[in-house]
Amino acid sequence: MSGCGARWFAVLPDSEAGSLAAGLLRPLAARSVPHASGRPWLMGHWSTDEIVVGAAGGARLAVIGQCPVTAGRLNRLAAGLGESVARLDRIGAALPGSFHAVAVAGGMLRVQGSASGLRRVFFAPLAGTVVAADRCDVLARLTGNGLDRQWLAARLLNPPLPHPVADMPPWQGVRAVPPGDCLLIGAGGRSRTARWWTPPEPELPLSRGAPLLRDALATAVAFRIEAAGATGTAGAAGAARTAGSAGAGGAARAGGAEGPPGTGIGIGIGIGIGIGIGIGIGCDLSGDLDSMSLCFLAHRHRPGLTTVTCTGTDQSDDDAAWAGLATRDLPGARRLVVTPGQRPPQFADLLRPAGTDEPNPGLRSQAQVLALSGLLAAEGCRVRLSGHGGDEAVRARRAYLHDLARSHPRTCWRHARAHRILRRRPTRSVLDLLLDRRDYRTWLGDQAGALLSPPGPDGPAGWGPDLRMVPWATAEAAEAARALLGAAAADARPLAGSRGRHEAVMLAQTAGRRSRIDGQVVAGAGLTAAYPFLDDRVLEACLAVRLHERATPWRCDPLLAEAMRGLVPDAVLRRTTEPDSGAEVSEGFRRHRTELLALCDDLLLARYGMADAGRLRAAVAEACTEGAVRPALVHTLSTEAWLRSAAGVRALPVRSAAERGR
Repeated sequence: MSGCGARWFAVLPDSEAGSLAAGLLRPLAARSVPHASGRPWLMGHWSTDEIVVGAAGGARLAVIGQCPVTAGRLNRLAAGLGESVARLDRIGAALPGSFHAVAVAGGMLRVQGSASGLRRVFFAPLAGTVVAADRCDVLARLTGNGLDRQWLAARLLNPPLPHPVADMPPWQGVRAVPPGDCLLIGAGGRSRTARWWTPPEPELPLSRGAPLLRDALATAVAFRIEAAGATGTAGAAGAARTAGSAGAGGAARAGGAEGPPGTGIGIGIGIGIGIGIGIGIGCDLSGDLDSMSLCFLAHRHRPGLTTVTCTGTDQSDDDAAWAGLATRDLPGARRLVVTPGQRPPQFADLLRPAGTDEPNPGLRSQAQVLALSGLLAAEGCRVRLSGHGGDEAVRARRAYLHDLARSHPRTCWRHARAHRILRRRPTRSVLDLLLDRRDYRTWLGDQAGALLSPPGPDGPAGWGPDLRMVPWATAEAAEAARALLGAAAADARPLAGSRGRHEAVMLAQTAGRRSRIDGQVVAGAGLTAAYPFLDDRVLEACLAVRLHERATPWRCDPLLAEAMRGLVPDAVLRRTTEPDSGAEVSEGFRRHRTELLALCDDLLLARYGMADAGRLRAAVAEACTEGAVRPALVHTLSTEAWLRSAAGVRALPVRSAAERGR
C-alpha cells in the first residue's frame, strides 16, 4: 500500500466477523462511520467533505465522491430503501456526478462504483467475512497475498487489454467488481455481484442528443464550481442541523470516530471537493475541444478560474495556438502557459512513488502531471477540471461500421468508403472488419491461441485490437497469458450487444481506469481531480446518440461540437487538426536513456520469470536510437516501475539467476 496519506475507504458488514475485520483495519484508518448497531461500517482515510451519510432506522446510505447531495436528502433516500438495497438502482441512476454508493438495508450490504470505471470496487475475504474497498492495495495489505502471476503476464500483452481481463486487480485473492455491477454482501458474509447499469440504446439523432449532452455537462461542471465557491463553515453547519434534527434516524458523522447507534450527528454537503472561502478552480486548457468545453462551462460560473496550457516542442503542434484563440473569449480567466523548459521532460522521475494502487498508464508524463498540479495548487486551486475521457466518451471508433452494415447498409458503404480514403485504410482491412461474424467468446478464444503470431497485415478485425505478446516476454509469460485469456473466454460476454456499442463502452471504461490512476497522482499534489466527461449521466448522454452520427469521417467531434455550439466560439469549433506529442515523447525517452536502461539491469519482471531483460534492454536502446516509442514498451516500463514502488506487500516468489537461465 502506498502509505497512510492516500485516500481510501473500506466497507464492512454488520456482523461479529465484520468487527474482527475492522480490528485489522483500525491501525490503517483515520476515520470511521458506524452501522446502526454501533459496529464499524465505513473505515479509511478521507476528508470530511468527501462523504455524505444518510440514515433512517436501521438503513444506511452513503455517497462517496463528487455528487451534489445533502445529508438531509440522503436521510429521505435512506428511508426509501425500506428493507431492500435493490432500490439503490433508482437512486444511483438519478444522482449526477461521479461517486461510490453504499447502502445497508434488510440485512444486506451493497457497494457500487461508477459505470465508467472511474470509481472502482474491490473485495476480498477477511476474518471470516468479505470486505470491500475502493483501492485494491488496501485489501492486499490486509490479506497478505502476493501478486497474481497471470495478471503480471497480461501486462506483457500489447495494450489495451480486453474486457474482462482489463478489470483484473494485481493481487491474488482480491477480486474486482466490473464497472456497472454492484457487490452484495449478506449478513453471513456470502457475497455476489449483480448488474445495476446497462448502456442506453444509441437511438437519438445528433440534433436531439447534443442538447442532452450539453445539459449533462453543464450540470457536471456547475455543481463542482458551486461547491468550490461555497462557504464551508456555513454550508456544513446548515446541513448538519438539517440532518441532526432527524435524531436517532439522522445522518452519521462521516468524518468522526465510531459512536453509539443513533447519535444523529450530521455532516454538510459532501461532494468530494474541498469547500471553503477562496478555493480556486484550475482547468486544463490543452487546445482540444473537450478541455475547452469545460473551460467555457466553468467560466459561466467562475470567470476568475485558472487555466493551464502546455506548449509543445514540435513546431507543428498547434494546441497552444488553439488554446490562445479560446482564451480571447474567457475574460477574467488567469492563464498559465507552461513551456517545455518550465516542466519536467517526459519519462522524468520514473521511480518516484506516486501512490497508485496499480501501474500508471500515464507513467511517461507522471512528473509533468505532478509539476502542473503543484503549480495550480500554488495558485490557490484545490480542484482541477480535466477533459480526460472526453475523446473516448463523445467519439466512436471503426467498430461502428460493423453495426451500421447491418442496420443501414447504404450509409455504411458511404462511411466505409470515406474512412478508407480519408484515413488511408486498405480495402481489405475494411472488408475484414465488416464481414467478421465471430461472437465475443470466439474472438477472445482466438486471441488466446494467437498470442505469438504476427498481427494481421491489414489491421485488426473482430471485437478489438489483435492481442500479441511483446517480443521481450518469456514463454512462461505467454503460457500464463494464454491460460488467463482462455479462462476468460469460456464465459465472457461483451459489454453491449453489438460491436460498435461494445467498443464505445470499452473505450469509456478504459478512460475511466486511466483517469482513476491519474486522480491518485494528482491527489499526491494536494488537488482533487474532476473528470466531468466520465460522470455516468454525461456518459449516458453520449452513448444514447447514434454511433454513425458520433463518428462521421467528415467532421471532428460532431457530437461535442454541436453540444457546445453558441457557448464555445465557432472559430474554435472548426478545428480539424489533431495534436501530436510524439516528438516530445521521443525526446524525453532519449534524454532519460540512462535511467531507462538501468531499469533493465535488475529487472523484477525478469526475476519473476515474465520478461527477458536482454531483449527489453535492446528494445529500449532501439527506441532511443530510432525515436519511435511504442505504447507496449511504455506499458512494460510502467509495470516495472510500479513493481519497484509496491514494497511492503508480499510479491511473487522470485527466481534465482540460475533458475532464470535454465
